[in-house]
Amino acid sequence: MGNVDQLNRQVLNAYWIVVAMVLVVEVLYFLFGNSILFRNDPVSLLSRSLLIVGIAGLGELLYACFRRYGRQIVVGVSLTIAYVNYLILGLYTESAPGILLIFPMFIPLIYFDRRMLYLFGALNIGLYTAFYFTVERLLYGRGFENFLLLEFMLVSSLLLSRTVLVRAIEIGRQVESLTKSQQDMIVDKAVSQRLLKTDALTQLYNHGTFYEYLEDLVDQCRRNGLQIQVAVLDIDNFKKINDTYGHLIGDMVLKEVSIRLGMAISPNDFAARYGGEEFAIIFTEKTIEESASYAEIIRAAVQGANYSYMGNHPVTISVGMAGYESDDTAETMFAKADAALYRAKRSGKNRVELYDRSVDTVTRRG
Repeated sequence: MGNVDQLNRQVLNAYWIVVAMVLVVEVLYFLFGNSILFRNDPVSLLSRSLLIVGIAGLGELLYACFRRYGRQIVVGVSLTIAYVNYLILGLYTESAPGILLIFPMFIPLIYFDRRMLYLFGALNIGLYTAFYFTVERLLYGRGFENFLLLEFMLVSSLLLSRTVLVRAIEIGRQVESLTKSQQDMIVDKAVSQRLLKTDALTQLYNHGTFYEYLEDLVDQCRRNGLQIQVAVLDIDNFKKINDTYGHLIGDMVLKEVSIRLGMAISPNDFAARYGGEEFAIIFTEKTIEESASYAEIIRAAVQGANYSYMGNHPVTISVGMAGYESDDTAETMFAKADAALYRAKRSGKNRVELYDRSVDTVTRRG
């Protein structure tokens, strides 16, 4: 609605410009014209000037009071101004410029309104027919050939306007279709990229994306002193769960653990399913103690979840964690956290262990 109001306002402003131009022509003819009638008749000049200004002012008033019908008012004012100007300028020339009556035919094009074009086009043709036989022929004595010529111009303008409007609507639909196709492509691309980066079952990031992100963060640690920690989580006795309850229940456990994990970490942390029953987390902007507290929250959340679909059989996780050190790479950070995980497994499971250089043996794995 706001765009239509702005468009109506611009057209009404254009009418005031036309009014000003007509007044200038009136004054010039009054001052320098060869017609004695109009040089010595300021009352007639004033009355015509007030008429044209009054029409534009009436259009403003109607538009302010009946904005709902703004388009109809704008086109109606254009027709009225066109005929008044045609009549006034016809006083000064032997053949009034018919182009004045053609202009209103193009106003509906601004609104892309085919129905309005047909309505006001037919109205314009009918008005000129009545205008010719009641005013122009009697007052100016203009021949019938002038009438036919202008009628032909009006009909041709209507047909041309229709062609332009139909083509504009077709182009608009093509642009809309193209825009929608581009939007669909963008959405499809975003979905595809997400599928490439995430694990289908848990909706966490996958192994490859985890390493890409970890390598970038390790580089930031070297350059900017960023503090990060890596945690590796493993579901305890997961093979037994699969063997006892089946792989479908096993998948449900994986989803439950991933949900608990995602709910516990902060927005700047990064969680991934590393593979099988193993998960990995990168903690950022935290101390090693704070990250260990988050890991403990995750461990407790997993243990306290409801696993009614397998008879409330307890599910626990073991967690190993390591913080970044100056000589670390992405691989060594993960290997240290993995070594801490093995110690957690050997120490009874269902616990969080921090990497200890003095007791943990680092081995790399793919």
